[in-house]
Amino acid sequence: MENPVKQGQPDHYLFVIDTDTYAGNFERQMCAYVTGQIGECEVGKEQARLAKQEIPEVVAQLEELIKSVPDEHGCHRPVSIFPNPRYGNDGQGNQALLTAENREQFPGPAYNSVAIYFNSIPDSRLLDVMKERAKEIAAREIGLKKYELTIMIEGFRFLEQYTTYTKLNL
Repeated sequence: MENPVKQGQPDHYLFVIDTDTYAGNFERQMCAYVTGQIGECEVGKEQARLAKQEIPEVVAQLEELIKSVPDEHGCHRPVSIFPNPRYGNDGQGNQALLTAENREQFPGPAYNSVAIYFNSIPDSRLLDVMKERAKEIAAREIGLKKYELTIMIEGFRFLEQYTTYTKLNL
């Protein structure tokens, strides 16, 4: 378990890239291309190499700001899949863009977003570079061809993540 943060402080910040496609097939490659960072699993090495060649100063700055967190298997990574609130999942692997008519049919979260973890907030220039590189990898399908034909970037979000523990008297 990570050391707890001070009460009232976020555990970490998330730069979220919302897409129209299940992100579990490309989140690590996209993160590597956007930031130059990879996790212990080393998926995205080629995309990280490109980032380090193309934007070395940005990669060096992001390296100081990005945080690796353990996934469900204990592998530390700077990225995870994340729910896109515009989509729902029916629990059977089917997802859809939510409408008033289908909201009950697709009540679960659809993990169409890529969340990159930060220990502090990057400046607007770094965020702009990351947005442009996310659009670029989606358009050029760099390292993504064996998974999806096209990935559409729908937008970006920046979030604070908090963990709350409540003591129960049993």
